Amino acid sequence: MTNLRAPMLSAAFAVLLCSACNFQSSPAEGLRFAAPPGWKPSPGILGFMQFWRSPNGDDELLMLFKSPQKLTAKDIFSNPQLHDELQGESIERREPIKICGGQTATYVEGRGTTRGRPSQVSIVLTDVAGTSYLAVYARPVTVSPNPAALAALREVCPKL
Repeated sequence: MTNLRAPMLSAAFAVLLCSACNFQSSPAEGLRFAAPPGWKPSPGILGFMQFWRSPNGDDELLMLFKSPQKLTAKDIFSNPQLHDELQGESIERREPIKICGGQTATYVEGRGTTRGRPSQVSIVLTDVAGTSYLAVYARPVTVSPNPAALAALREVCPKL
């Protein structure tokens, strides 16, 4: 039995070591999506979520989520985690759009309160190769929208 333990432990350690590489992978891998220059990234979280903060320190935030299951706009706004982060949200605009030269997506704009401050949120929801992606740009309503952050939402497209 002791002869089998060492190889089994070595194999288990190797699997854990290899899988740890994916703990900080970005959901943006394989996509044209990129945050504006100078924005500070968080580490990727298990390849499913990552966010970037504006260098201006004005509470602007860009987030990208990769869902393991198909999402719809209705799913997003019924999510309790969104309600924890954005209270009293109201959808001001929701429309189908085309991104990346013809890829279908849903664009949503809304307002709510984040940490006691009025916030504006812009969201693009799309599918790439059967996987749902959600790109979110949030900012205080007192901050002018960053054109590069808004453009990033429309680049949730496969790299060619």
